[in-house]
Amino acid sequence: MASLQELQRNWEGFAKSDPLWSICVDPQRRNNLWGEREFFATGANEIGKVLDYVKSLGFGLDPEAPVLDFGCGVGRLTRALAQHFNECWGVDISPTMIQLARDFHKDLRHCHFSLNVTDSLEQFAADYFGFVYTSIVLQHIDKELVEGYLRGLIRILKPGGLFVFQIADRDARGTIQKWRSKARLRGRLKNFVCRSEPALCMEMHCFSEKQIRRFLSDQHVEIIDVKLTNSTDLSSIGNFRFLEQERRDGFISKQYCLIKKTKGTGKEVHQVLATDR
Repeated sequence: MASLQELQRNWEGFAKSDPLWSICVDPQRRNNLWGEREFFATGANEIGKVLDYVKSLGFGLDPEAPVLDFGCGVGRLTRALAQHFNECWGVDISPTMIQLARDFHKDLRHCHFSLNVTDSLEQFAADYFGFVYTSIVLQHIDKELVEGYLRGLIRILKPGGLFVFQIADRDARGTIQKWRSKARLRGRLKNFVCRSEPALCMEMHCFSEKQIRRFLSDQHVEIIDVKLTNSTDLSSIGNFRFLEQERRDGFISKQYCLIKKTKGTGKEVHQVLATDR
């Protein structure tokens, strides 16, 4: 299992070499070819679709309640959330990513960026955020660390608050295709990173829906909905979409929408945020 220190070292390497590409790995924009406006527009597109989805479930989010973008990188999604909420936080394990996020968002005083080097997110008080979102982050973290992060994110979520997260569910490729793909990925990454970071890698880790449901069963949350997304499809990076059916090959991506339970019943939880039912 990769340690938090190894995870930080990996993402520091990406942040220093090609930060925008390491977040949206479009092959055509490698070597710092992402334009700033185009890059941040992908975040606005994604957050717009996610908030419309939340609304379609019958939930309204309080614009006054703080929101969190976990694994924020340079603030691609934090900036988009700032168009809808009055207090936005982004956290990341890479100091360079956090500094870049602060530099990009000097004009947005309600955007705050914090370095997080623990899986408990201990710098935040319990029950603080009304909405937590993370996408294309957990799929690059070992399962054991993912569990710690999920516990920490649930801890800092308000009772009645919503937590939406995406993760790779499984690899639907055949054995030979998996082996060839892994070999190609390692080769590309070795060519990409500087010599001082030979261990740098961006591996995909899967957490099945069965495992997610089992883990969350004692976390005092309720799963409201699960959706397929295109978040593991490299050919669609930057164009977030919900899918009606699973891909035939490649990694299957799922997005979970959770609500943190109050001290009452499940029905009472729904009354906290329900607006359109």
